[in-house]
Amino acid sequence: MKIKDSRSILGKFKVLVNSYELNDKIIDLALNDFDFKDFEDGLQYYTALESQCDLIVTRNLRDFKESAIPVLSPREYLTKIDAER
Repeated sequence: MKIKDSRSILGKFKVLVNSYELNDKIIDLALNDFDFKDFEDGLQYYTALESQCDLIVTRNLRDFKESAIPVLSPREYLTKIDAER
């Protein structure tokens, strides 16, 4: 995909979601949590915790097995919001 097209799609997506701060505390938590093999997963997890998110939506469910908050696949999330309507 061309960069211009990617940026356009991301700009539209940003309207639908909230973004949260990535700060030193979150980075330190992710760096020191060896349960997360993938550093980026740790960043996502601790950002969600610190921001008091209700859940995490990811295709990578297996890396969030010990999550203190619910973790759903995109399909599970869409099914959940359809059921709530």
